Amino acid sequence: MTDDLADRLDRVESELAIQRLVHEYCHGADKQDLRRFSAVWHPDAVWAPSAGHRLDGLDAIRAGIKAEWQKYQQMHHWTANLVITLDGDRASGEADTEFSVQFLDGSWVRGGGTYRDVYTRRDGIWRITYREVSTSFDIDRLPPGASSPA
Repeated sequence: MTDDLADRLDRVESELAIQRLVHEYCHGADKQDLRRFSAVWHPDAVWAPSAGHRLDGLDAIRAGIKAEWQKYQQMHHWTANLVITLDGDRASGEADTEFSVQFLDGSWVRGGGTYRDVYTRRDGIWRITYREVSTSFDIDRLPPGASSPA
């Protein structure tokens, strides 16, 4: 019984830690907080933010998010429907996302897609090892001065 309880507790704690990673990713990106954004990744992680675009390693991932920040006045991400599959110190996850971004000219775009993730626990800490982003829809760009579509 004690082993069963320990396994169940580990599963709950792992799922909560992984959920936190998914949310910290969005907060770090949206608030342009490099420390917060960087903390969700293992040093050898891979981020595939769009089809045909892959960033290998934390330095490349940091450079990638900094480049994104140069394109937008602001961005906002929301995630939902997160499903986590645990397998020891490895897990996979899938979550839907919706985002709104304001470009430098003041125009807005809203869209959404899916995050497909791999997480690993190293030295007791869960982090993202792999994140692939697929965009399944974009809504037409709104002109400068239009209110946010969020």
